Parts: sequence; structure tokens; C-alpha cells
Amino acid sequence: MELQTRYITADEFLQYTGINLREELNDTSNGSDKVNAFLKRTEDRMEAFLNAKFFKNVSDLYPEFSEFQKKHYKLALLEQAYYVFKNGDISSDSGYNQETLEIANQRKLRALAVAPNAIDHLRLTGLWSGFIGGKGLFGPYFN
Repeated sequence: MELQTRYITADEFLQYTGINLREELNDTSNGSDKVNAFLKRTEDRMEAFLNAKFFKNVSDLYPEFSEFQKKHYKLALLEQAYYVFKNGDISSDSGYNQETLEIANQRKLRALAVAPNAIDHLRLTGLWSGFIGGKGLFGPYFN
């Protein structure tokens, strides 16, 4: 499997957050490439979420994005990667609480899966919307 990221890099994550993923994830030269795997997983999961929930096809739409949209999509991905780095991947959490021996409500877990700061940037791109109209998928304000 190719672990090449498409939208964000480890260096951009470092610049944006001040966190060096190579050090934090103990990435070594053994070929595992944990950093790119982490960032690519973030990109793929965000794209799958947007495609499934908002009926978008990010891969097809991205080449047509304005510079403003590209900037905010990148920021959304960086915010999501930071959120997952700090909180763990809530989208893959079973919700089992060992202290109370209960399973959390899956609806609540899904609502927490995307970083609030990422949502703000996705709204600015027009992707966090079910709106279809005007010019293309984003209406006249984004093209």
C-alpha cells in the first residue's frame, strides 16, 4: 500500500502545531513509516467521511478548489490530525469504559469523531454542507 500523503505533510504538521511527529511516533528507518501512515489515514478517513455524509467526492472536487478552499481543506486536515494525535482516534473507539463497564452511545462517539476546529475549516471550503446548487457543488460563493 502506498503511504504517500496527498494534502498534508509531517513538516506542515510540525509548522502548524509545533509537534514533530517523527519524534512523537518514534518513527525509525525500519520502513514502517508511522508518520505518513498516520497522516494518510487522517486524509483518507476525512475524505471517506465527507464523501459518505455529504455526498461529495473530494478527490474529484479538489483540483477545482480555489486557493482559499485548498488552504482551508489543508487546515481542516491538520486540525483533524492534531485532534486525533491528542485525543486518540475516536472514530475507531468501541466506547467501552473499563471503569463503569458500559459501552458509550455510538451516536455520541460519531459526533466527537471530527475535530470542531476542522469542521469550521470544512464549512469555509463548502464541504461541510449538503447544499448542491449554483455553480458546481459549492454555489456561486466558492467558485
